[in-house]
Amino acid sequence: MNFNTLNTITTDLLNIIRASDISNSEAISKRQVEDWVHQYRALLLKQDLDKGKKPNPDYIQEIGNLALTATELTGDDITSLGVESGLYIYKTTLELPKTLDLNFTSGFTYIGTPLGYEIQLVPEGRTRWQKYKKYTTKMRMAFLRNGHIYIINSEALQFINVRGVFEIPPELGRFVNPITDQPYFNLDSKYPVPANMVPVLKKMILEQELKITVATESDTSNDARHNPEA
Repeated sequence: MNFNTLNTITTDLLNIIRASDISNSEAISKRQVEDWVHQYRALLLKQDLDKGKKPNPDYIQEIGNLALTATELTGDDITSLGVESGLYIYKTTLELPKTLDLNFTSGFTYIGTPLGYEIQLVPEGRTRWQKYKKYTTKMRMAFLRNGHIYIINSEALQFINVRGVFEIPPELGRFVNPITDQPYFNLDSKYPVPANMVPVLKKMILEQELKITVATESDTSNDARHNPEA
């Protein structure tokens, strides 16, 4: 099955750049092009999602079986979270990649157990009021602090699954699938952008970063070569 990967997108762009007449084309590295791809993907996705739309499934990445660490609550956390002493809070062991900063919705599309029980993501300050609500006193809740997800009102929870629209897709390569023992992202993974958006992304990079004018066309072969079809 052919799909767009970070490797095919960046290689195609480099081939176009190096075939152009710009004098510094050979000095442009693959890493620089990758950075442009991430930046313009983020721009295009934010423009789309800030219209209030639901995220396209092609935008979303998943980290499964994300390990949690239990920590006993003490001091300021007991006061700020509005919970009793002696309770535990669960925190993701690893810091999560940053999601897109969106106007109308969270960059996370799912936080929950591997079995599919969703955990509501709330602002940290809201947790202190839950104990006064009749039906939500013992509800599991999640909040984000310094790049980590915290879960409160939970018992013996060891893992969660997280899905979201992440700003820099390769950062998921820091996380390893415990079943396959493979990272959740590499250069040959499907890049989280719809196929119809790839020509637009390439055109923006070439014209805005390099002043290379290109016709409106699409590369349908996904073979890391520039094979446009009008």
